[in-house]
Amino acid sequence: MEEQNVIRSLSALAQEIRLRVFRALVVAGPDGMTPGALGEALGVAPTTLSF
Repeated sequence: MEEQNVIRSLSALAQEIRLRVFRALVVAGPDGMTPGALGEALGVAPTTLSF
């Protein structure tokens, strides 16, 4: 991976909620999680996670 692509990718995780979502999805594995389940697990509104 090009250095600039790595920097761009990692900078996307520099926000607390994004990093917490990423970690939760890694733990969830291939089945993933719905925005509602993520919101409940992370204590944030599901609408914050829905896009």
